[in-house]
Amino acid sequence: MAKRESQGLQIALILFVMITVVLAVTTFVFFRKAEENLAKAKAAETAKQSAEALVDQQSFWNSYFKHIVGSKTLSEAELNVVIPSVEGDEEMAAVHASYQQDIATYGEGLPQEKLNYRELPALLLQAIRKLNTANTDLNESNNRLIAERDQIRADSLQQIALAGKTEQKAVDDLATAQEEFNTRREELKTTQEKQFTDYQAAIAEKTTLVATRENTIKERDVAIRNLDVTVSKQKETITELRDEPFEAPDGRIAWVNQASRTVWVNLGMADGLRRQTTFSVYDHDAMNVAPGAGGVPDDEEASKRKVDERKGMIEITRVIDQHLSEARIVSDYTADPILPGDQIFSPAWKPGRKVRFALVGFMDIDGDGRSDRDLVRNIIAMGGGVIDAEVHDDGVFEGELSANTRYLVRGDDPDGGDTKLLTSHSNMIKLAEDQGIQEISLLMLLDLMGYKAEVRTVGLGKNADPLQFKAEPEEGRARTSTSGNVSEVFKERRPPQRRSGGGAY
Repeated sequence: MAKRESQGLQIALILFVMITVVLAVTTFVFFRKAEENLAKAKAAETAKQSAEALVDQQSFWNSYFKHIVGSKTLSEAELNVVIPSVEGDEEMAAVHASYQQDIATYGEGLPQEKLNYRELPALLLQAIRKLNTANTDLNESNNRLIAERDQIRADSLQQIALAGKTEQKAVDDLATAQEEFNTRREELKTTQEKQFTDYQAAIAEKTTLVATRENTIKERDVAIRNLDVTVSKQKETITELRDEPFEAPDGRIAWVNQASRTVWVNLGMADGLRRQTTFSVYDHDAMNVAPGAGGVPDDEEASKRKVDERKGMIEITRVIDQHLSEARIVSDYTADPILPGDQIFSPAWKPGRKVRFALVGFMDIDGDGRSDRDLVRNIIAMGGGVIDAEVHDDGVFEGELSANTRYLVRGDDPDGGDTKLLTSHSNMIKLAEDQGIQEISLLMLLDLMGYKAEVRTVGLGKNADPLQFKAEPEEGRARTSTSGNVSEVFKERRPPQRRSGGGAY
């Protein structure tokens, strides 16, 4: 009995030893396999760190590319971090040197921090987004690998085998990701080189176009200057021709009746003559009846008149026939009466056409300080003239000057109180000068039109006022010595003098 128990113990001991040996061998095999898996995991971790370092390097390069293309401008501190990584790679250093050379070449004088390759933003942003996506996928794969590694350490041999398969898959995925990354990088380099070449070609083409345009502009400037000189000379020629101090007479006196102070002229219905048209009268052989050759006022002595001055004024009272009209003598000179054959002239009337005028300035005929512009308009209209344009007293510019406008009638200049009036006044005069329109004064117009201002009349007869006939002493005249008493208001009378000479000059 005791022997059987001893044998049972021996068998149990042998079984225990065998089990212990099996467990020891199993444990050794398990830990050996675990160490191999840990070594593989460390190798994967090392590969991951290398990939992360490569990703960080690529991230620096991506930031640099974003900076030079303008999608994201780096600060100076960020550039100080990125530039060493860029300069550490031969190809990136070449790109950096090319970028700096381009900036120095094409960005001289411009803010350097704002210059970049604006021509490549779309492609660079697309490539950067793809690289960021690949980097994110790689990080997720590495995190998943780490989680699986920890799970393998805690699980059984079955989990270790599964971890090995997962590890191999992770390695394959990493290799695929690296290969895809390298492919994308090569594509990015190729795209960058192509875009850079296109950019340089565009710059060269633009430089050529700018040079061609500058040459064209220079040629056009020369042509414009030549045309300006030609136009200026033409304006001077036109002005000289239009300002020539000679005007042909509009007609002639056909017959005179001094008794009835009536004359007949060789103008009529066929010439477009109308009643109330006034004419200035000149000698039959006068050669200059142009504006500027008007006569002296009627209240001055005839002896003061000059050669080729107006010898009188007439007003048409009746249009009789095609080329015959009757007129009344408005004014003349006793010493030089109006005779048949004398010439008549009006600046506002021409046979068969209308003379066009423009008015500017303050127009006061009688000196009362009030505008007589309406009267001037009526005088021109009665003479057959037309007003193309005028600057009103309130500064309103009405009408339009043209090449057909003959005279610019200029009154008094504004005193400078109204800016609008000053501007319109200056614009009218400038336009008239540019178009070669002849300028005459208001007094010259009235004189040539034969206008006579209203004068104060003295009543005669039994109702006359004797005070209106009181003579006044003439200053500076010496009294004539006679045998009798002579009043201090006596004036010496002299016969009127005839005109000196009969020609125009």
